[in-house]
Amino acid sequence: MFFNSKKRKEIKENEARLMRINDFEVRYVTTRDPKKYGESIIGKSCVINIRSGEFNIMCDDKLIFTHPVEGLQCSELMSQEGAILSYVDNETGENVEVMAYYKYHRK
Repeated sequence: MFFNSKKRKEIKENEARLMRINDFEVRYVTTRDPKKYGESIIGKSCVINIRSGEFNIMCDDKLIFTHPVEGLQCSELMSQEGAILSYVDNETGENVEVMAYYKYHRK
C-alpha cells in the first residue's frame, strides 16, 4: 500500500525531470561502456525533444537517440550541466547509460 504510492511519486518526479529538459540544446551526447569504463561521443550540437511519449535527441536532423519515456530513468549531474539517461536494453538485458551535456542555460 505505502510502497505503491512511493513508486508512483518516483515515476512522476522522473517524468518531471524529463519534461524539464525538453527543448534543451546539448553540446554533446556520450554513451558509457561498462566494460572499458570509458565514454564515446555519439553526437554534437544536438536538441532534446519529447514528442508523443518518445524521448528523442536530434543532431543535424539525424536521430541519434530515441527511447519511450516510460522506461527511461533520468538523473541530473551534480553540476547540473547535463543529464544521465539510463534504461535496460530489452535484447541484451544490460543497463545502458547515455549522457547529455547541456549548452549554457541561465536558470
